[in-house]
This record gives sequence, structure tokens and C-alpha cells, in this order.
Amino acid sequence: MLALAVGVRPDEEALSLRPKGHRIPFFSHSLTLPRVNLLFLLSVLTLCTAPAVCRQVGVQLPFQTQILVSESSEISDLLRQAQNGDRQAQFNLASRYLEGVEVPQDYKNAAMWCERAAEQELAAAEFMMGFLYEHGKGVRRDYSRALDYYRSAADQGHGTAANNLATLYLYGLGVPKNIGTALKWYQFSAEHGDAAGQCNLGTFYFDGKGVRKDYHEAARWYRAAAEQGFPAAENNLAFLYFTGEGVVQDYREAFKWMSRAAEQGYAQAQINLGDLYVEGKGVSLDYVTAFMWYSLGSAGDPRAATRIRNLSRLITPKQRIDGENRASAWLSSHRNLVVNE
Repeated sequence: MLALAVGVRPDEEALSLRPKGHRIPFFSHSLTLPRVNLLFLLSVLTLCTAPAVCRQVGVQLPFQTQILVSESSEISDLLRQAQNGDRQAQFNLASRYLEGVEVPQDYKNAAMWCERAAEQELAAAEFMMGFLYEHGKGVRRDYSRALDYYRSAADQGHGTAANNLATLYLYGLGVPKNIGTALKWYQFSAEHGDAAGQCNLGTFYFDGKGVRKDYHEAARWYRAAAEQGFPAAENNLAFLYFTGEGVVQDYREAFKWMSRAAEQGYAQAQINLGDLYVEGKGVSLDYVTAFMWYSLGSAGDPRAATRIRNLSRLITPKQRIDGENRASAWLSSHRNLVVNE
């Protein structure tokens, strides 16, 4: 699927700011299989939430928390440094509480120490405080305060904070909705190298949201994010290669980028990759491998159910079992995978 990255997609609540009802045909390509006429490669333009996640600890974090190196790895030493006003130690301690590294996970303690570091204008801490206020982790949810912290971090050049700030303007959270200001901060985020911001900016150009529709610009920004390994952008770039919008149509390139996103556990790409195997576009037709990818994507993409049902009419029970076994083997070899959406 095509995605605009605007924050993160955690497991609990709706930390994802994905708008409901925002549906634009994506892979609207009707494919014909023997005895069954299926509408495959159907995707939607979705605004999905941001950056990378570090690791799953009950809730996915919208950023890679950097635990800074201190003089000692002992928590007691780190606590002493933090109490003495060392802002990096304060942020480091907050990060450990946030992720539950060497200490029990505790959002309130994370917020307390992070706030102290943010008061000393550490951009990473200001960004983290924005996240905590945006999602009500350790503090009462307050979009206005989240906005202030994100802006302060963005003013110091923090690209992911700029991305999340843009999202608040995009949906009018804590501030009046303003597409122009959202675009400005997505542009800032993208130019500062944030993959989520680059993917979001690409979607603005793809959709013509706040700017003139420009598939070439969309492709440029999707590629920038895809080259950083951002799966939503890899998926989107693959779509452009499939349709030939903004790039020269190339099914092999579509397969390459879709595979990269699918291998990261990105459900939308897993379903799209299954479609490519069904159609034999950019890869040899292979129903069993298609079934495997549909099975893998079924937990995160509602399109899977129909595809699995229809494909099951074309394959033997033995082939279906083979596909299921391949999916199980893939999951076993990717147990520690953290999906970046």
C-alpha cells in the first residue's frame, strides 16, 4: 500500500494517526486467473504513522531510542549522573524506563527524567516528551504540549519531530488543521533525512495534497525513504514501478522493492507481493509462494481473506499445506522482527 508516514503504529490504542475513510485506489489492476476473475493488486493511499520502532515492549515506539553511552552501565551510576544534572544521563535513564532496559518499564519515571533533559533543550528529549504527551504515556495526553515539544525539537533540526509536528497540523490535533503548515514541516523533515517525512512528502505529491500532483517528485521522495529501508516507502515505490507513474514501468523493480518491504513484515507489501506471484509480474508465476505471502499478510491486511479464499480454488490441498508450512517457517526465522510502519 501507499503510505504517508506520520507517527507510529503501536499495538495498543490508536497511536496510529491513520485517517479512517481515506481511501484512494492503489493497485487497481484486474488480473485474470484460470477459472476465476479476481481483482488483485488493490491498494489504498494511506497516511500511516511514522518512523522506525526500536523493539516491541508492549507498545511500539515511533522512533529509535538512542541509549547514550555513559561512564558506567550501572544504573546507580547513571542515576547519580542524572541527579547531578547531566542531560544526556537524564535522557539515557528516561530511555531505559521507556523501554524497560535494565529497569522495569515505567512511563512516569521516563516522563520525569525526560522532562528534566528537555528543560535543558536536548532535542531528542524534547521529541520524546512530544511523543509521551501525544499518546498519554506517563503524562496526561495533551496535544498542545506535544506540539510545543515537537516544534522545539524541530527548531533544532530534529527531522522526526518535524514529521510528527506536521502530523498534528495535518489532523488538527492541538492546533487548527493546516495542510500548508503540515506540508512545510514534512518538507523540513524530508530534507533533514527522516524516512517517515520523506515517505509522507512523497504521498503529498502522489495525492496532490497541498501541492500540484507530481509522480516524479513522489518517486524521488519514496526512493529516498526506501533506500533507508523504510517499508511503506519501499511498497509505494514498488507500486510506481508497477504502474509506470513517475518512473519507467519495470515489473522487476516493482518485485524487488515489494520484496524488501515484505521481508520486513510489512503486511500491505506481503499481500501485494503475493499478487505479483499470482500474476507472474517481475517474477515467475508461483501460486504456492503467493499463498505463503497472503498467509503472512493476513494478520495485518484485510485483503488477505478474499485472496486466500480465491487462490485456494486454484491449488491442491497439498499445495495449500505447503504454502502454510512455508509461512510458518518464515515466521520462525523472523521471530525478532520489528515492523516499521
